[in-house]
Amino acid sequence: MNYMKSNSQPVSADFVFLNIRKRILKLELEPGSRISENQMAEEYGVSRTVIRNAFARLNQLGLLSVYPQRGTYVSLIDLKLIGDLLILRTAVEKEELYELLSQKDDEKIQKLVKELEDNLEKQEAYRNVEGYDLEFQKLDSAFHRAIAESVERYNLIKLLEDLMLHISRWRNFDVALGNRMSCLIDEHRRIVDEIRGGDFIRAQQAMADHLETISEIRDQAKEKYPQYFINI
Repeated sequence: MNYMKSNSQPVSADFVFLNIRKRILKLELEPGSRISENQMAEEYGVSRTVIRNAFARLNQLGLLSVYPQRGTYVSLIDLKLIGDLLILRTAVEKEELYELLSQKDDEKIQKLVKELEDNLEKQEAYRNVEGYDLEFQKLDSAFHRAIAESVERYNLIKLLEDLMLHISRWRNFDVALGNRMSCLIDEHRRIVDEIRGGDFIRAQQAMADHLETISEIRDQAKEKYPQYFINI
């Protein structure tokens, strides 16, 4: 595939980085696969220097592994890391719900519920989609961001943003193998219902149940795609 713009102008360095990152997260560039500077420079119509810089940034994010004299490979998926990140994210989002509901600010709660309901209405269009659709991902992110912003904690989400890319890649297995698109929407609905009900303990449990995505399909994912995962 050639990524030259239609007006024959070369793509930007940021586009190259973001596009390669997207291809990794969507598993178009498979975990463990080797990629080369020459190959990517030709695909994007840019210099090897641009590709080398993109590779360096992706290596810092843990999405590429660079081995001297051996080459550059898409990093394998570390399920232990994913599990740890999910625990961290769950703790942050449960704290957000505690702050929101313990304040008992009905106006704030109602405003958030309205925003989440509007988001859920758009999510329904993806209920029967098999994969973790890119547009649904945006709605998913916006759903969680709205909760964080309701208590002015979005900076916490931003701090975790780069680390959460690894969860985004894992979601491809979570949704596809578990046929979970409709489940994700239903879980979001339960979170909204518990927020509306005002019980932060029930809302926190709904969030925890939603974010815990490893235990049910970890073995299934490793059995079907053993080459994608770090052996631990």
